[in-house]
Amino acid sequence: MNDRSLVDTRILIVEDDENNRMVTRKLLQVEGACQENIFLQAEDPMPFLQSLLPRGVDLILLDLQLPGKDGYEILAELRQHKAFAHVPVIAITANVMREDVQRAQEAGFNGFLGKPINGPLFGDQILRVLAGETVWAPT
Repeated sequence: MNDRSLVDTRILIVEDDENNRMVTRKLLQVEGACQENIFLQAEDPMPFLQSLLPRGVDLILLDLQLPGKDGYEILAELRQHKAFAHVPVIAITANVMREDVQRAQEAGFNGFLGKPINGPLFGDQILRVLAGETVWAPT
């Protein structure tokens, strides 16, 4: 188990489904994240992220199927932006076929979590990614 805490971790959840946003936020709070450090977006997060400069965020949980730009397009933009290029980004999706995981790996995600999120494993998975590991857990 990782000794790092989520208390001071700034996390952006990019998810268009309100129920999924709320569940993910609750799971993060159970793991010690402070509500004021959890940011919620339903679509393209780039304008919002620009407003967070210079502090930025420590982790982004990114749904792959969003209205407008999909998660892959958003990740590509993040990786091209100097302030966000090295922020860990975890793909969160209900598309959990082997091809989906492979595409996410090739795109440069730091992890992949299938929906529904596995609550008992979630905190450890987040902490591992924050520690520099990758987590590939489609189920």
